Amino acid sequence: KQKKTLPSDVNEGRTVFIRNLSFDSEEEGIEECLLQFGELNYVRVVLHPETGHSKGCAFAQFKSKEAAEKCLAAAENDSEAGGLRVDGRKLNIVLAVSRESATKLKTNKVKLHKGSRNLYLAREGLIRAGTKTAEGVSSADMAKRTRFEDLKRAKLKDVNVFVSKTRLCIHNLPKAVDRQRLFKLCLSAAGGGKGVRITECHVMYDRKPVRGQVVGKSLGYGFVEFKEHEHALQALRHLNNNPTIFTDNKRPIVEFSLEDGRKLKLKAMRQQKSKEKPKPKQKKSPGKNKPAGTRSDHRQQNKGAQSGHFSGFRTKAEVEHVEMEDGKKRQKVLPMPSHRGPKIRHRDKGKQQPQSKKAKRGLSRKDRKASFSHPRNKDNDRFDNLVAQYKNKLLGASSSKGSLIKKSKWFS
Repeated sequence: KQKKTLPSDVNEGRTVFIRNLSFDSEEEGIEECLLQFGELNYVRVVLHPETGHSKGCAFAQFKSKEAAEKCLAAAENDSEAGGLRVDGRKLNIVLAVSRESATKLKTNKVKLHKGSRNLYLAREGLIRAGTKTAEGVSSADMAKRTRFEDLKRAKLKDVNVFVSKTRLCIHNLPKAVDRQRLFKLCLSAAGGGKGVRITECHVMYDRKPVRGQVVGKSLGYGFVEFKEHEHALQALRHLNNNPTIFTDNKRPIVEFSLEDGRKLKLKAMRQQKSKEKPKPKQKKSPGKNKPAGTRSDHRQQNKGAQSGHFSGFRTKAEVEHVEMEDGKKRQKVLPMPSHRGPKIRHRDKGKQQPQSKKAKRGLSRKDRKASFSHPRNKDNDRFDNLVAQYKNKLLGASSSKGSLIKKSKWFS
């Protein structure tokens, strides 16, 4: 592979600087587009040193000055179909300058925009081992800082993650530091003036109850958000690695918090939906033009009779009238309820209603009377009755005289 440093002959007019590249564009695709103008020495995509992502620009050096001039002329075509395109994006190509010229232009140019992700704040408060600022830092604190720096680099590889300008993440908090103490500490670190305003202050807990405590144990870190970036920056520079805040062996580790743009959008959508929810209707006092006998009037009348809930269903005054044949009007008569039992609401129509348990019915009056008139042995009584009936049919009424009377049929 060729070296990624620019050669010293960029001022000879053979090196071009390419803008408006897609973040997914690779050097092979750019080289394929530029080879139509001449042979190339190299094509280099500019990468961000912190994240390793493309910055959307690249350098390319031709072997001849004429090839570079052809490339510049083709890129200056402003028509819709003209110009040079890579991955669907129209390239903006200019002649590159030397490092000395670029440094002069950078010092003379006022930089207004520092990127939407605020990556320049990712290095704020960084302490490297072996430097003067690392003197007196314990090995445990330095190991924590190294681990946090590696996590930050890994998270910033996601293009949706950015560095907040007003929210601080404070590590190495003692267990005894609560929200109130952290609030006062950050407020005094930012100057403590009337203009300093903290909009958020939280100490993170494990939320597991210990010995009856609902909050639980502190996790040793928290978040503080200021209204202004200047106050947050001042607080970070005062608290970070300060040996006089807690102890010399356990110093605060303060950095700007990393935020996920996708989660913030979802949070904003939830807040917007909560604002759009209809507010509950307030009870309005009866006006002059409101007809008497409405539901609100009925509620006003029965407001003092809440203790009489046992009195049952309460009727409502009906304002509708029915015209009679003689032209007079009479009050509309309300029909009786269509069914008995509990009220069936509209939402419960068609559903099977729970049936109440019926009490066991006793014997009927006829059965009770029969049980008292007959003896207990019912089977023997029934047999005796049948024998007596057949005897009367066969022998007739004169059986007492001892003479047999001929009958036509015994069963007639």
